[in-house]
Amino acid sequence: MDRAAALALARQARRLLVKAGAEVRRLEGGPALVEAEAARHLVHDDGLLRVPVLVLGDLLVRGYTEDLYREALGPSPSR
Repeated sequence: MDRAAALALARQARRLLVKAGAEVRRLEGGPALVEAEAARHLVHDDGLLRVPVLVLGDLLVRGYTEDLYREALGPSPSR
């Protein structure tokens, strides 16, 4: 996926869970924050998206671990 498509996908998100190395960053905010972080974490130097991405409602998850997907797919506090 190229940069424009990756950012279009990210614009739909209000929350990001980003696996970066051994840690997970949890980010919330409006479209500008999400797009800036998405550009930083999703798009590689070659301009392409090269990591697994899960989109679930307003949540975008970058990367994969079982714990990360459990957090993303588990019940939210509002449910």
